[in-house]
Amino acid sequence: FVMFVVCTALFIVVEQRVADPIIHLELFSNRVFTFANIAAFFSSMSFLSVVAFLPLFMQLGQGINATTSGLAMMPLTVALVFGAGMSGRLVTKHGRYKPYLLGGVALVFVGALLIGTMGPDTGRLDIAWRMAVLGLGLGPLQSLFGIAIQNAVPMNRIGVVTSANQFFRQIGSTVGVAVFGTLLTNGLNAKLQVYAAANSLPALDLAALRSLSAEAQARSGAMSPPAEVQIIIANSVTHVVLLSLIVVAISFVATLMIPELPMRDRNAAPPKDAVPGGD
Repeated sequence: FVMFVVCTALFIVVEQRVADPIIHLELFSNRVFTFANIAAFFSSMSFLSVVAFLPLFMQLGQGINATTSGLAMMPLTVALVFGAGMSGRLVTKHGRYKPYLLGGVALVFVGALLIGTMGPDTGRLDIAWRMAVLGLGLGPLQSLFGIAIQNAVPMNRIGVVTSANQFFRQIGSTVGVAVFGTLLTNGLNAKLQVYAAANSLPALDLAALRSLSAEAQARSGAMSPPAEVQIIIANSVTHVVLLSLIVVAISFVATLMIPELPMRDRNAAPPKDAVPGGD
């Protein structure tokens, strides 16, 4: 984090002085650009924090094999594609993007909350519809933040702002996995150590548990830790998912701050200057 602060400060200094910066800092005076990127950062952070740990929940928290857990993710993917396509058609039809962005973030919040209430005994169909809700919310967020930004700047800046939006999304995903992965690993290892000590077992952590589960899968085709351990794992994963609601709420607030501008006519002539679009 210290290196991040130092490098960010150096980046800003360099970008202010060079003739052809990677990101024109005056773009941040555009409220759409600034708040849409903040919202995209935190929505991507929450997205990866949920999706990356669902296979762990199903494989070690419920004892199902990797193939089945992969297939169980399909409702999320299908709903995401459907939500992205439908929201794009609605924006084209009605010329408004903010209601669908707010609805998408709200659905992500609801979906994460529903997933956070799952347990080791949650059935496959129950998991599927919860993930479908999450996917429907994620769909509009995959493209509409970029559309809002592209619509708010001159056409000769569209390439810059599009790549910047993708950059903030990718950084958000990376930070989400790092932060929530650390919280999950540390919390789960502490609980497993308590369980091992209470049952007079050798030291047990997530890495050792994965190894033992892999051996069990090779023998029987299923990853089936003891019932008590499954409960520990499932509760640890859902606890992290519930923590991700904090960043979803931040994303919702940032989305509320995005001004909704009239959609640009696709046949409009490009502007002559390079000044960011107004609010």
